[in-house]
Amino acid sequence: MPKEKSALIQRFFLLFVFSALAVLLVGCITIKGTPQMGPVGVLGVYKSGDAGNSWLAKNAFLNVEGKLLNISDVSVKTIIMDPSDRQTFYLVSEQGLFYSYTGAESWQRVDYFQNNPINDVVVDYSDKCNIFVAVGNSIYKSTDCLRTWQKVYLDSRPNFQITQLRTDKYPKNKNIVYAGTNTGDILKSSDYGQTWKTIKSLQNSVSQILLDKDDTRIIYVATESAGLFKTIDGGNTWSDANVGMDINQGLNQFPDARTFFFLVQDMTAKNTLILASRYGLTRTTDGGASWNAIKLITPERSANIYSLAIDPKNSKNIYYGTETIIYKSIDGGVNWSTQQAPTSGLVKFLLVDPQDSKIIYLGGKAIKKQ
Repeated sequence: MPKEKSALIQRFFLLFVFSALAVLLVGCITIKGTPQMGPVGVLGVYKSGDAGNSWLAKNAFLNVEGKLLNISDVSVKTIIMDPSDRQTFYLVSEQGLFYSYTGAESWQRVDYFQNNPINDVVVDYSDKCNIFVAVGNSIYKSTDCLRTWQKVYLDSRPNFQITQLRTDKYPKNKNIVYAGTNTGDILKSSDYGQTWKTIKSLQNSVSQILLDKDDTRIIYVATESAGLFKTIDGGNTWSDANVGMDINQGLNQFPDARTFFFLVQDMTAKNTLILASRYGLTRTTDGGASWNAIKLITPERSANIYSLAIDPKNSKNIYYGTETIIYKSIDGGVNWSTQQAPTSGLVKFLLVDPQDSKIIYLGGKAIKKQ
């Protein structure tokens, strides 16, 4: 039986089982085992069906023994939606890798990685069963929808971490995978991860890799504290090598704008992105050549922005999250409304559904005690 057909049968079965079991979930049972009554969804995943006006915890979890638990104690790093299936999600956390085939209504854990911290996950645009996962100093690949895994990259340097993974959606580049590291290296594979080469060393931890929606040869790389870097030819040349192309130059007018939080592309316009930094929010409409500040309710440099999302169908709808508050604008950032976050953790992840703007996903991350 072809692997995709087998995977679809498995997903249909899981959808049926979870739909039946999820309605039975009452109270709070931690993923670690002992039943405990209390509020559901301290961390974990939340979903809104009314553009963020109200939220429901979506943390149902079925363990290998068939017990219905939940992931309300899972601290979310990020959540990836399968680019070809908006009902399929992969949740990256310190407690392992989780997945949902039911639009986040229910979750399962990838047993192969157990409770190991996961840094990132990415799905191949051309084959949903090809999945890459960054775990510590290694990259793993599955070609059969999470059933088996192969380690395709390892770096033995002390404290080395793979921080970011991205695949190329352009059909002619379907073999290309990018990775970023905490040492500032940008790695590229042109054969589905079998071999890798370093295409750039930035000397600062890579926080995000973003491939342009219109031309995947254009890549933006955000570092932890050295600003943004850009290539327009798939990594052969970079913006910092030419003063006239350096996209950090336009950010220099905004104090602390090089201290990175998040970068999101406007899916309705060319060369338009919003950067969340220690400064606040800034927008470019020319691919980083120039930047303009978006005025927020809070003073500049006064709030840490942990998540940022732009509605893919209507870019006037912008959302961002802080430690306790969700901010929303329906006029492109001119005015903002606020809402108390449904999680007791940081609002670490926000995603607006690409087809239905009323559906928004949120991930809560534990606040580290000082």
